[in-house]
Amino acid sequence: MEKKLAVASSDGNRIDEHFGRARRFRVYRFEGGNWLYEEDREGLPPCAGGAHSDDLLDQAVDRVADCRWVVVSQIGPGAIDALIARRVLPLVLKGTVDEALTLVGKRYLGTANTT
Repeated sequence: MEKKLAVASSDGNRIDEHFGRARRFRVYRFEGGNWLYEEDREGLPPCAGGAHSDDLLDQAVDRVADCRWVVVSQIGPGAIDALIARRVLPLVLKGTVDEALTLVGKRYLGTANTT
């Protein structure tokens, strides 16, 4: 599996989306000691108005299934289980996307490079 990370962010700068309400995930790839922006992946969020759709949850998990990590501001137990079953580690973090890239780089990849 490539070293990819998906971030639930409404503006591309802050980690501010709940996994189940995220319409977009920004995907980064770790290559040559640096994080490189790869693409935005958009879709319908699985949770809306207090209800959730299992089909949309599966689709959201599929959108990030090639990533090793997904960074969110919040996540429910069903989404955690679905991600872990696909070997994706969910991380609940606050702050900016750059801070998340730095943290994941330090903790899991032994580097502090962000971009």
